[in-house]
Amino acid sequence: MRFLKIYAACLVTAEVFLWFGGYRLFDFQRHPFRAFAVIAFLAAVLLSVWLSQEDRIEALEKRIQALESPEGGNDRNDKENDG
Repeated sequence: MRFLKIYAACLVTAEVFLWFGGYRLFDFQRHPFRAFAVIAFLAAVLLSVWLSQEDRIEALEKRIQALESPEGGNDRNDKENDG
């Protein structure tokens, strides 16, 4: 579902770009809207991959913090019990 939202945003952005004169930068003879749909699809794929990597990095950071915090708490308890 997230991919479809990103694709729709890219498609709307590309179409607005096309509508306000962006077609002059490219020479699309027959199907300019179809060409922009493909460009928007590729942009959406790249953005989705990038955002999913961001989510995975955040999840890994949380796992690392969760692994570090109990060990830190155990070390403190051991020091208190020894001293």
